[in-house]
Amino acid sequence: MAKIEKTGGPAARYATATLAMGLVGALWATAAQAEVIKVGAPIPVTGPYSSDGQVMEKGLKLAIDELNASGGLLGQQLELHVFDIGDLTPDKLLAAATSLVEKEGVATLINGYGGMGPDIPAFCPYQQAYIHNDATSNVVELRNSMNCANIFMGSDYDENYGRITFQQLMALGHEFPSKKIAIVHGPYDWELNSTKGAAEAAQALGWEVVLNEEVPYETTQWSGIISKLRDADPALVYMELLDPAGVATFTDRFRENPPKHALLYLGYTLSVPAYGEIVAQGKADGVLGMTLSAQRDNDKGRAFSEAWRKAFAEEPPFSISAQIYDEMMMWAEAVKKAGSVTDHEAIRKAILETPYEGVTGRIVFNAEQYVPSADDTVPTQLLQVQGKKTVQVMVGTQKAVAFVAPPWLE
Repeated sequence: MAKIEKTGGPAARYATATLAMGLVGALWATAAQAEVIKVGAPIPVTGPYSSDGQVMEKGLKLAIDELNASGGLLGQQLELHVFDIGDLTPDKLLAAATSLVEKEGVATLINGYGGMGPDIPAFCPYQQAYIHNDATSNVVELRNSMNCANIFMGSDYDENYGRITFQQLMALGHEFPSKKIAIVHGPYDWELNSTKGAAEAAQALGWEVVLNEEVPYETTQWSGIISKLRDADPALVYMELLDPAGVATFTDRFRENPPKHALLYLGYTLSVPAYGEIVAQGKADGVLGMTLSAQRDNDKGRAFSEAWRKAFAEEPPFSISAQIYDEMMMWAEAVKKAGSVTDHEAIRKAILETPYEGVTGRIVFNAEQYVPSADDTVPTQLLQVQGKKTVQVMVGTQKAVAFVAPPWLE
């Protein structure tokens, strides 16, 4: 028969002490967890968008390292938690939400772009701010229809970018020999809608769309398209295809046998690091492209560029580096104003009511919680390859660097 200890005996005292130690340990663990603010990054580390995904991670890391070096946020250190969303499919986005929000307990979610649609239903059910740059009109419509108060798009949307970039092309000072535009685009929302916006802006100024061709990703045979372009003899070839490898092969074929009177605009792909390898080889001299935003040529922009060089031993790209850095810093400022990392409604209010002056410009959200592109907000930038370097020729409506006629023009 087992011996029964009286109340208050050694066994009871041991059990009580063990319980007390367990409670103290749990409290210590909770306190330790509270000392770290987790930042969620659902980004494409692998797959077709990995060139930008790696830049997204670096931009967030740079911002978090700077915040931590200055004492953290509300006295707490920040910690980056990355979830690879690969090819941006709905299942990857749902898995990211489950992992980052429900398991890791992140305080916010920040990425460059996250599927241009599937990310909205994935992150809408949560209170944490989800800040992205999908830049497509469908995500604005989804956010509005689903009443997603926590979702912010730190950019304008596709059709507007198409209109803006066409207007920038018209402001270059180049004398176009005709008003004929040829359009080549990919099959997804950004490509379809940005080229639609450009076509509408062109037609409003009396231009004729002489070719409008959709092409799939991973296209390598461009002879048919090049032949059509030469037959159409446009003054402007306007291309949007989020496939750096495909755009690189198109550039090669175009330069071998170009329409003799046409400027070549390659859209957002010109700004991504993967295409930068083509630029560095001198194989893209003269082509044009764009970025939603990038570091400005001012004190803040130059300080950001220097910090990037020091951290990563490379030049910051024009694609997404400065934008995602700004959004991390903007969220941190909103937390400071709210005085809490968990009062998500107060953080949302601070984001909406307090424009953030960043390295890309002034981030100010409208009622639909996106940022209309303008000179006094975050201006669209028109880029050109000059020699072996990409430069900013237009920042919003302002000329930054002189446009240089490409070498293939007659």
